[in-house]
Amino acid sequence: MLKSKAILGLAIAGTMLTGPLQLSGSPVLAKTEASQSKTGSVNGKLKEIGNYQTGMSNKDGGIAEIVKYNKDNQKMYLVNGASQSVDIVSVANIKSNQKTEFKIDTRLNITAMGQAHGFSVGDITSIDVNTIEKIIAIAVQGATYKDQGSIVILNYDGDYIKHFEAGVQPDMVTFSPDYKYILSANEGEPREGYSATGAIDPKGSVTIIDIKKRVNRAAVQTIGFEKFDIVKARSELVRNNVLLKPNTAPSVDLEPEYITVSDNNHYAYVSLQEANALATIDLKTEEIINVKGLGFKDYSLEKNALDALKDGQVKLATQNLYGTYMPDGVASQKIGGKNYIFTANEGDAREWGDYVDTGSYTFPGTKYKIDRILNSERNGLETGKNYIYGGRSFSIWDADTMEQVYDSGSDFEKITGKLFPDAFNSSNHKTELDSRSGKKGPEPEDIKVMKVNGKTFAFIGLERISGIMMYDVTDIENVKFYDYINLRNFAGNDIATSGDLAPEGLSLVEAKDSPTGNPLLLVANEVSGNVRVFEISGK
Repeated sequence: MLKSKAILGLAIAGTMLTGPLQLSGSPVLAKTEASQSKTGSVNGKLKEIGNYQTGMSNKDGGIAEIVKYNKDNQKMYLVNGASQSVDIVSVANIKSNQKTEFKIDTRLNITAMGQAHGFSVGDITSIDVNTIEKIIAIAVQGATYKDQGSIVILNYDGDYIKHFEAGVQPDMVTFSPDYKYILSANEGEPREGYSATGAIDPKGSVTIIDIKKRVNRAAVQTIGFEKFDIVKARSELVRNNVLLKPNTAPSVDLEPEYITVSDNNHYAYVSLQEANALATIDLKTEEIINVKGLGFKDYSLEKNALDALKDGQVKLATQNLYGTYMPDGVASQKIGGKNYIFTANEGDAREWGDYVDTGSYTFPGTKYKIDRILNSERNGLETGKNYIYGGRSFSIWDADTMEQVYDSGSDFEKITGKLFPDAFNSSNHKTELDSRSGKKGPEPEDIKVMKVNGKTFAFIGLERISGIMMYDVTDIENVKFYDYINLRNFAGNDIATSGDLAPEGLSLVEAKDSPTGNPLLLVANEVSGNVRVFEISGK
């Protein structure tokens, strides 16, 4: 049977929840009904005030992926990987007391731009805005999975200025807070597998573009993980819980996913998702100074109970399982004079060509299975233990030591299970109760952090069930759930009638830069193909 007593329905410590949900002693759900207003959030702190629809949608995603706001012209810039384009949309006319539907200003054809200016174009993956230099940077992957990518610089109107060669498969681009560096996380995935004729595993890397002397005099360097290839260094990574493919050099196995930069512009922190690790780069020396594994989440602990069984019920229980955090989006923030890293613990399997690193674990005494990592395909996993993808949570880490100081435990599944008991752990394109419980659950995708009215908040997008979690992280010792909003229509007949599906990228706007005078959250939904705009209350 199951390892310990299930939390039936949404019972916590043996008590069924019929009224407001309580977590860590603070009221989480203000509503007494197990539902949420179709247009409002749980606690009224997130309010929908705008929407932009690209006119496209896709059950496999890739439509509205990454969005960034430009305070100078009050426009948002949206990456559409499926159409290899960038949409520029004005949000200047948005109002606090009404819902605004936005219309596109310009759609940039990046394929044509590449043909005109000499860079190859595959997927368009990321975008960021620099209001000091008045430029936009976009990450463009090469035409094939083996090609070097490009970081393309545009002006605010989308006109080409310059491009720089990046590593293979740039998946994320960002400016440092002082706008003196452009950085890209270059994944270098083995997209044809390991055994196909001519297949290679490209090296993962980070491209650093120093623009202190302006873009036209930029210095470009792409750095990799070669120094960890020597036997002693590789063994040290494994001892520190960095997960590596056996008999594989770290320089090709480590795959940078996302980058965040410290407030003082000294350090860049890079998520190495499949390796369950974070790398730290010293931007002054442009060197990778360490790679540290994030350890494992113990699902046998009551605080980490999860719904791991696809049995058509909302049933959280402790299990004989260990989670690998494997963050996708990461953010950094100084709180109380100390630097912290925030991670959205999504998890990610490797399925390339004929290679799969996923097996299954059958729960004793049941027919139910959950995806697990094949221990034989990862150095750094302990024999006899069952490891699953992701943490179904967000975490906070000490940036100096990479020690975990907070994890949201079971919160996401407890909250969404109470609010949407008939659609709990649905996938992002089909409403089916419990369909993701045997995989990665709600699947946290991106995380952003911002101060509002003297408090600090974290916002986390849930890729599968959809919606945005909001937490008060002002006091690291007393993190509190603050709000949740989900504008998905679970009764929809298809993607076009199902509301917001699959939040991929989040963008925050401070009150002083907002058209409404209040802070905003922009959410790019990659399946439904829209960007939803929310106003934030920190009162």
